[in-house]
Amino acid sequence: MKNNELHFISRLSTYTFKTTLIRVLLVSFVGAFFLFLAENVTTEIDVNVPSYVYAQAIAVFVVLTEANVLFDNLSERFFPIPSKIKIRVFIHFCLSFAIGFFALLYFDNFSVFEDIFKQRIVWLMVVLGLIFVFFLVMVSITIRITEKWIFSQKEIDRLKEAKLKSDYNSLQDQLNPHFLFNNLSVLKSMIIYDPKSAVTFTQNFTDVYRYVLQSAQKTTIALTDELEFIKAYLAVHKERLGDKLEVVFDIDPESLDKHLPPLSLQLLVENAIKHNAATQKNPLMIEVTSTSDEITVRNNILLKETSDSTGKGLTNLVLRFEMLTEEKPKIVSDDEYFTVSLPLIEQN
Repeated sequence: MKNNELHFISRLSTYTFKTTLIRVLLVSFVGAFFLFLAENVTTEIDVNVPSYVYAQAIAVFVVLTEANVLFDNLSERFFPIPSKIKIRVFIHFCLSFAIGFFALLYFDNFSVFEDIFKQRIVWLMVVLGLIFVFFLVMVSITIRITEKWIFSQKEIDRLKEAKLKSDYNSLQDQLNPHFLFNNLSVLKSMIIYDPKSAVTFTQNFTDVYRYVLQSAQKTTIALTDELEFIKAYLAVHKERLGDKLEVVFDIDPESLDKHLPPLSLQLLVENAIKHNAATQKNPLMIEVTSTSDEITVRNNILLKETSDSTGKGLTNLVLRFEMLTEEKPKIVSDDEYFTVSLPLIEQN
């Protein structure tokens, strides 16, 4: 059953002109059907029953229904479902019995029959009435449970979304310290061995870090913007490493409007530079390629003898993708290359 159908069912117990009219029409039809059934099953009636008596009998069904609906709305505060469902059902039946009993007394005083309680049609109507009451109470309880289920599902979805957003923001917040720590480590090394380049690196680094701050509040970013940033970021390191670093881009134009989490490519490029010992004889080769569905960063492996790595950056990246899409990053490492393929997200 679809959500809009469930919402329609749950609204049937509310007091609006439309829902009240629907209830009255449905119950009147059921009451008329029961009267028709009772009259055709019983054959001993030899009197003409005025039409207003039928109308009064149908009115009893309507009053019975509206009384149960009213009680259902009022009792939710004192006898909530499902914790006090037994008490609720018991009171529903007591209320229905009381209304039915007074209805029988009324018809006994103004009936066209000499002794209403000896008429087979009356007892048949009582049996049918009990069936109707049972069905009415079950529908009432079902509607209330449906209403609560819909509300609980909305609340669960809201809490899930809030937690997901909170978790994602938490992962995003981890990027700034990670980015700063790694690049300040690079700067520290440059200050010792190449002070002049360190000054240039610091100037360029401020421009790059401005992008980091601007993208921190975004869930995803267009690939074209991320590529523009990563080229600026690589230019900073290219100036430092020179011929020790070679970068190749092969980007499918259809992928440029797709999205991915901010700093995804930066993290992969940064890891490649940080954990590999590039030399002029054996330069670090970084390839950034894309198809319409994914973007891949691949580098040759020239691992440093000592490389401090916690793996948190890559773990962070995988978690962020898991929160945004069913597709997961693909990580492949062999003797020659380390390759990470990231799924691109279609932005609606």
